[in-house]
Order: sequence, then structure tokens, then C-alpha cells
Amino acid sequence: MTWLSTLLIVKIAVTTALIAAPFLLAPRPVLAKRMGVETNTSAMFRLYGVAMAALLVGYGFGIVAAQAGVFPWGVVAVGLVSNGGAFIALLVTGAARKSTALTAFLVLITVGLVAAMLAPDAALTRAF
Repeated sequence: MTWLSTLLIVKIAVTTALIAAPFLLAPRPVLAKRMGVETNTSAMFRLYGVAMAALLVGYGFGIVAAQAGVFPWGVVAVGLVSNGGAFIALLVTGAARKSTALTAFLVLITVGLVAAMLAPDAALTRAF
């Protein structure tokens, strides 16, 4: 298992459990309360869940490439924009103070992806 594959597996597991699955499956009132929004439809929640699932599929292809010894530049770039952008959005909106665990997770993934881009050969070495 490569170092980059391990990073992507952690990203997939945590995001599936805490974001994608809840946004796809949780009842609308629960999500509305959790997100602090009022809505009569669950459509936006479900669409966000689908978008997250699509990103996770992409990360899965990054694992396949990394395990084959090929650095997945596109997947890592998408992850950098997604995670780094989410961190910046939380910071700018002030939500980072309320969601410190999520913010820390996004920062760690972003830093890991930047490190992988700076040292792609090292990212493809065995983690264990």
C-alpha cells in the first residue's frame, strides 16, 4: 500500500461516513437542523451527497493508479481544490470555529496532497 493510497483511503472512509452517506440517506429534518437551514425539500442535500460520492469514486481511481506506480496528478489536483477550497470556505465564513474537527481533517488532507505533489515519487512508496 502506497503512502498516497493510504491518504486517499482515509479520505474516502471519513468522507463516506460523515458526509456522503448522511447527505444521501439521512432524513431532511435531521440534515436541515444539522446544517442550520430551513427547507421543504431534500433535493439540495441529496445533490451534495451525490457530488461527494462522485469525488470519492475519483479518489478510488487515484488509489488504483498509485498502486500501479503511476502518480494520479488529476485526482490529486481535484482533491487539492476540493479539500483546500472547503477549508478556505469554512475559514472565510467563520464556520471553521464551529467545525474544528472537520477543519483539521480538511487541512491535514490538503497538506498531505500538497506534500504528494511536491514529492510524487515518495508518495508512491510503501506506507507500511
